[in-house]
Amino acid sequence: MLHTPLLANTGHPTQIDRLSWGMVELQVTDLDRSVAFWTSALGLVERELASPGIALGTKDRTLIVLRPGANTPVAAPYTGMYHVAIGVRSQAEFSRLLTRLIHLNVQVGPTDHLMAKSLYFHDPDGLEIEITYETPERFSHFGDMSKGLTLFDVDGNRHSGRGPLDVSVELAFAAGADPMTPLAGDTYLAHLHFKVAALGSALDWFETLGFERHLTLDNWGFADMGAGQPNTHRLAMNIWAGPNRPPRPQNMAGLVHYELISNVDVVASSHLRQDGDVFRGTDPTGVNVTLRISR
Repeated sequence: MLHTPLLANTGHPTQIDRLSWGMVELQVTDLDRSVAFWTSALGLVERELASPGIALGTKDRTLIVLRPGANTPVAAPYTGMYHVAIGVRSQAEFSRLLTRLIHLNVQVGPTDHLMAKSLYFHDPDGLEIEITYETPERFSHFGDMSKGLTLFDVDGNRHSGRGPLDVSVELAFAAGADPMTPLAGDTYLAHLHFKVAALGSALDWFETLGFERHLTLDNWGFADMGAGQPNTHRLAMNIWAGPNRPPRPQNMAGLVHYELISNVDVVASSHLRQDGDVFRGTDPTGVNVTLRISR
């Protein structure tokens, strides 16, 4: 099965997302070490948190909560989080963070997805982090995806969607900026990418929450979902470690809970139960979910 909607580039979003990500909770093996890494590498700041753990984010918003409880770092092959993507709103901020990671000697993979520019790296437990700057205005349409991942930009140039960024060009956008200042206040959680046991059933489950299918590549073991805005990436999943893998062991570092915020008043998902003013459930990878209605 191959599902590749050919969405024309409009230069600006014509819709708003039905869903956005709230805070993401990660279990780690050494809380102090992890807090030091996440604050140093990304410029996250500590925030108040009533429950055990450390909340990290911008001055005004919690993005990540780190909790103790893991005895082992990330290991394959289990379902769960593949990576968490932290989104920035400007090229300058993206380039400043690249400068920061290089300055701190963090091993990073700068990647051009055409619809976005991304930086990939790992925390001390092997949890993968993505910094992403969304650039849907550069994308025009998909090519023949049966022969591999093929995208075209607005000038008609072909892209693999996984090529390297020109680091020297990217760094030029951060000229004169202080790489060690805290993360920009408009930073947000852009998407989560999951390792799932099967694409079809996971797509069906997340669709009931309000996500919509964007790109499904069974021959590559990958699928992508949006939430309203065209040519944006809000959730992804893969079976690259093989199908029908078990959930992450409870004592392993990884994603243990995440929040979703819906701007739709009615929650129709049969997979969630109402608990006061929120809805709760467990996703196909065994991770706890809380869905809140935006008021």
